This record gives sequence, C-alpha cells and structure tokens, in this order.
Amino acid sequence: MSKPSILEKIYAQRAKDVELASSTPGTLPEDIDVYLSMNLAPPLISFVERLKQNPGSTSSISLMAEIKRASPSKGPIAMKINPAQQAQTYARAGASVISVLTEPSWFKGSLLDMRLVRQAIDSLPNRPAVLRKDFIFDPYQIAEARLFGADTILLIVAMLQANQLKNLYDYALKLGMEPLVEVNNAKEMEVALGLGAKVIGVNNRNLHDFQVDMGTTSRLVEMVRERDVVLCALSGISNPKDVQTYKDEGVRAVLIGEALMRAENTSDFITELLGWS
Repeated sequence: MSKPSILEKIYAQRAKDVELASSTPGTLPEDIDVYLSMNLAPPLISFVERLKQNPGSTSSISLMAEIKRASPSKGPIAMKINPAQQAQTYARAGASVISVLTEPSWFKGSLLDMRLVRQAIDSLPNRPAVLRKDFIFDPYQIAEARLFGADTILLIVAMLQANQLKNLYDYALKLGMEPLVEVNNAKEMEVALGLGAKVIGVNNRNLHDFQVDMGTTSRLVEMVRERDVVLCALSGISNPKDVQTYKDEGVRAVLIGEALMRAENTSDFITELLGWS
C-alpha cells in the first residue's frame, strides 16, 4: 500500500476537524445557516472585480498577499505574526486580495485569524477581497467562510472528485462568492475551464509531494489566452524577476506568502516585487 501524500494527510485531518466543528452545539450546520439567514455575515465585494484593480498601470499585475504562519514544507515561517496588523500592511501597500490560511495543523491558521483580518481592513477605502485559503471539501466550510468574512474561497481540483467540485463551486456562487479554482496541470486546467471558473490559480507546487516548478504556470498560460479568465500564479514567487516573467506571459495576479511573511519591510518589498508605476 502506498504511503499517503501530504495532500491526503491534510485532507484526512481536515475531515476530522470539520466533523468536530459541525457536531459542536453553536456551530452545527443548521446554526451556521441561521446566522447567515440573519445577515450576520459581513457584506461581500466582488473577488473578480477587486482582483483586476491594483496601484499599477492598466497592464500591471495584481497581488494576492498571504498570511501564513507555517507550512508542511517549510515548517514555522512567522509564528508570531499578528494577522490583523499584517492585513493592514498588505492593504495599504496595494494588495488586491488578502489570502488567509485557516488550516490549523500544518499552517497554524484559524477562522479567527480571517475574521480579525476582515475587521482590520473593513473600514479602509476599496478594501482588498478576503480569501479563505484552506482544504475545502464540504459546503459547511464555505458557509463558515462566508460567516467569518471571506469574499471568496479556494477549491483545489487535485483534491476533489468532479461532482464534488461542481457542487462546491455552485454552492459558493449561491452564497455570492466566485471561488479561486486551483490547478497544477493541463488536465486539471481543463476541469476548471469546464466548470466555468472565472479565476484560476496555477499552483507551482505539487500538493502531493510539495515540490515547486516555477514553469508550471508558464506552461498553462496558452490554455486561457482568449478566455475571460483571470489567471493567477501561486507558490514559490519571491523576486521581481518571477513576477515580471509571469506578467509578460499574460498572468494577471500573483499569490505570495512566504516571501512576504519573511520580509523585513513588507511595504517596500511589495513595491519592489510588483514594480507598480
């Protein structure tokens, strides 16, 4: 029997986490539905439209800035980070989206992190969209995301069966959230396009072995060239050259986590990375 991949291990743990949350009084699925029906979730903005806006020129590339304390491949990255303060820094530096890792075991994140991020940026003019970055396989997690202030959620093609992916995508749309659909190869890109996804992220990191290949995004660009899709490059991006390469190829946004979490002066680093002018 083959050893489970990192993705399979994370999925198994998340299944246990969701089972616990969804069977706890106060956070039962019917409780979450009632909270949503009471309009307790904060107002949404359009993820797609916000992603197309950035401080640069019209042809510039947008930033999805990530809050990530740790990862399975790197271990601790920035364990003492304050997510609310980091979110304000990202927003003021021009990020279009703030991605918040809410997975607790490997990434050391939480839904509370995301809620505080949302509250910290809520009063800013033209605030960034908030992305719940997690391993989502159940509509319950999407309802949670909406309640805790997310404008969008991540759906990972590699982790989901086709019918499961479609059901989750449709449910997110029902709640007003256009998901970020993540792919890692041409076959998965075809699935995402078949779904009608408007925002597709190409993960340069293979989630089964966590190896990074920066050419992954470049190889898939042509598949969306003439389509109304915002293509994003995810993972491994750490310098202006990476960003410029993707921009030249027609990529519309980059998701950067670790490099921003490790930066000594986050705002200056963002300006240098993105080359906004």
